[in-house]
Amino acid sequence: MIVSVFSLQVSLAVLVLLSAVLRGATAEDSVPTYQRVDPVTGQTLTCEKCPPGYHMDAHCTVTSATKCSPCRSGHYTELWNYLPRCLYCSNFCSHNQEVERECSPINNSVCRCKQGFYWVDDFCTRHSPCGPGHGVQTTGTSQSDTVCEKCPKGYFSSSSSATDPCVKHHQCANGEVLLLPGSAYEDNVCGSSEDIDEGQRLRVVLSAFFNSPRNRVRQLRRFVSRIIRKTGHECCTTVPKERGPLLDQIRAWLSQAPAEHLRQLPKKLRDSHLTSMADKVDEILRRD
Repeated sequence: MIVSVFSLQVSLAVLVLLSAVLRGATAEDSVPTYQRVDPVTGQTLTCEKCPPGYHMDAHCTVTSATKCSPCRSGHYTELWNYLPRCLYCSNFCSHNQEVERECSPINNSVCRCKQGFYWVDDFCTRHSPCGPGHGVQTTGTSQSDTVCEKCPKGYFSSSSSATDPCVKHHQCANGEVLLLPGSAYEDNVCGSSEDIDEGQRLRVVLSAFFNSPRNRVRQLRRFVSRIIRKTGHECCTTVPKERGPLLDQIRAWLSQAPAEHLRQLPKKLRDSHLTSMADKVDEILRRD
């Protein structure tokens, strides 16, 4: 029993001694160093580096330690160093960027993209909108663009958005009937046969036509330019270059156009030399 207690005491003493040695080694190694040759004595000296937030004012000598001074405003050092001066905080947030972290003595300023933008090729670019018939599958972040998906059967998206997913078609309530079935671009229209007038029916039918991917962007731009802008509608002071905004303008115009103007649309298209579109619209209105 005496031998066991003695052995335990010896083991504990060894552990305490080893711990003290390791602590001493850690403390000694905690300050990074660099070597230089003293120009006076020719002796190789091991000097301590300056900590982050400081720069070196003077190298160590045989009789003195390294002299360090704090970084002045607008300057920093992020690492242990022996730089003669601190680095300048050189990151300035530009267009569509905002400050994520201010400049400090130990770090440069850091910028990030504003809400609704993401980082690509050193610039912040607006998140891409998902056009009609498509919804947001994954919302864009500061590092990635929007991921869109085509609306599956039973869902729709009638607008261009970088945040909205596809929405499920409205289900007709008790006592209502399905007047116009929805598509990937439009919701179901429910009610009784008396609830839908000619103007509403024409707007739904024409909206579905313009939403069709068969209509090229060039055709939609000509329609907005030659038909809608001539009416002086407030929606269309400029002609967009992308499908989504073009369809938004067309829907805004359709929502306010009188039924009689919609009935005359084929003639107006032909007068504006949009013959192919006129023939298609004429065929749709005849079926309606």
